[in-house]
Amino acid sequence: MTIGEALKSRRLHAGMSQTEMAAGIVSESFYSKVERGVHAIDAETLIKILSVHHFDVTGFFAQINNQSPTGPFFELTSEITFAQNRRDVKALDKIKRKIENGEVQAPLWLKFKLELAYAWALRSNDQISPEMKKKIKKLVLNENWDRTSYHFLSQAVIFLDVDDSKQLVEAAYAAYRKHPATDTFTLQFMAFITINYLNCCYHQHANKSYTESTFKFLQELPVDPAIGLEKLIGKFYQAVFSGDEQKARSLKSIIQDCGYASIIDDVEIDE
Repeated sequence: MTIGEALKSRRLHAGMSQTEMAAGIVSESFYSKVERGVHAIDAETLIKILSVHHFDVTGFFAQINNQSPTGPFFELTSEITFAQNRRDVKALDKIKRKIENGEVQAPLWLKFKLELAYAWALRSNDQISPEMKKKIKKLVLNENWDRTSYHFLSQAVIFLDVDDSKQLVEAAYAAYRKHPATDTFTLQFMAFITINYLNCCYHQHANKSYTESTFKFLQELPVDPAIGLEKLIGKFYQAVFSGDEQKARSLKSIIQDCGYASIIDDVEIDE
């Protein structure tokens, strides 16, 4: 991962614009070119930008060197991720109380991550304020589509109302078709967008017309073991939205037998 890619990833997941990330330390124009790899940035300036936003500097450099990060918020970040993956709302509540009681002086990006974890664990965006939804949508719309943007959208799509989600995923599909990439990470992020968007459609009771372009796009993605599970889950959702309960139950059983029950256990099929 390049410095520019790592900066963009941190910025998006902290819910900041490029101007906010630059923080007056450098111009927005210069910062934008650093993200895109056009300009280099010296270590002192980079550390100033990371520090002003309370990002873990050691963890940042470990990320670009593909090492295991450590830092003041590494343990808490890991706890949030672990609770999110297990959909353990009680554990998230415990972390939230630590922050609210002042036991942890959490920076904005960590609070943002906690909100994201709640949305995933509850499979709902009910706890996300209209202001936060608006900010996320604005962030995505203002980005040039690349691997980092696809990654952010794949996680943020559950935050949004289904109409906004549809607008953004359609834009992502169009951008990918214009400049297709077959590296493993990009393929996975695109596949994650489709699956998470379908889950959003299911929980917000969208009709079948909202899903058709996504099923088509997922089918268009190349055959690759890296996204085999996502293609299978896509077929499961297609059966659900088509009302083919027998096929949906069969696919759900296969997915569960493979050890991925938690991905679809929130989708109910009439017996």
